[in-house]
Amino acid sequence: MVLHDLVPRPGMHVFGIQIPITGSNALRSLEHLVGQPDLAAARSRWLIEEELSPMGREPMLRSHDPNYVDRLLVGPDPGFLAGRSPNSAEREVMRAFELVNADGSYHRFDPVSAERTLTQLRDQSLRLAHGTIRGAEIALEHEDRFCFYFGGGMHHGQFDFGEGFCLVNDLVVAVREMQARGAIDTAWIVDVDAHKGDGTAALTAGDDTIHTLSVHMAKGWPLDQPVTLDDGRDNPSYVPSDIDVPIDSGEESQYLPRLKEAMEEMERRYPLPDFLLVVNGADPYERDQLPSAELLKMSRADLLERDRFLYRWFRERSIPALFVMAGNYGYHSWEIYSQFLERQIRGELD
Repeated sequence: MVLHDLVPRPGMHVFGIQIPITGSNALRSLEHLVGQPDLAAARSRWLIEEELSPMGREPMLRSHDPNYVDRLLVGPDPGFLAGRSPNSAEREVMRAFELVNADGSYHRFDPVSAERTLTQLRDQSLRLAHGTIRGAEIALEHEDRFCFYFGGGMHHGQFDFGEGFCLVNDLVVAVREMQARGAIDTAWIVDVDAHKGDGTAALTAGDDTIHTLSVHMAKGWPLDQPVTLDDGRDNPSYVPSDIDVPIDSGEESQYLPRLKEAMEEMERRYPLPDFLLVVNGADPYERDQLPSAELLKMSRADLLERDRFLYRWFRERSIPALFVMAGNYGYHSWEIYSQFLERQIRGELD
């Protein structure tokens, strides 16, 4: 099944943010799929469309600091766009989306041009997180035991702050929500976004019910940050995943063999999980437009093989799985999702 949120998701420019998150990759992927006559005719068989609401407090508290949740959930306020100081939610958004330089000047941000407030961007992020919970429900309940969610993947969200465009870590939140409901006991989170799944690794460190694997750029963000935070704490971005697979520029041909080896190592180390969550980033794609992802340049064919392998891996083991979009920037990343889903819906990957 494919889950699509009917609430429109605008690009970052409407919030005054100059980051190439267009909000269009989910819609473009869906338009491509329903543009195929056979898939359009079977739309009710593979597509779930719902109007999602922002995630509430209780699921967040299973993975995030209560004080951070309180700051993030402060009520609606015109805030600094109306000439006042930013409220606590807007300050957290500004940190997570890297909108302020060390000297206090704005970075890739022009509040004068904004059509919507940063509190509304907070709500949009929490709708994305709710979608990951809903996608997990579908994967665990539907007879196909698979869901692809057109959203989610905020793997940089940390315990008491957001970063890397991620206010909360919807991945860990969704897994722990399913555990709290008694739907699962154990889960693996397999992250193939271009950037290390640092928040996921930090939030699950020492939790034997959730195991993590991250295949990512060997250099660049978030692995080029200071090793200590401004408050003197160790930077949680350096907490290792259970298995990390760093890929250097020029090693793209080794990506799939090393992913396969890492999955084999996971099977040797740990019992198979009750649930698999794949952070299915398209930002390793050579046509992705985020500068910080440019150290990996993989082709459409490369990424189709990646996604085909992961899909077949969980199908062969009869494990329910949720794939979330994660990193996808600019105007071409929809190609990665649509090529995978077109084949999945038609049964060509089994």
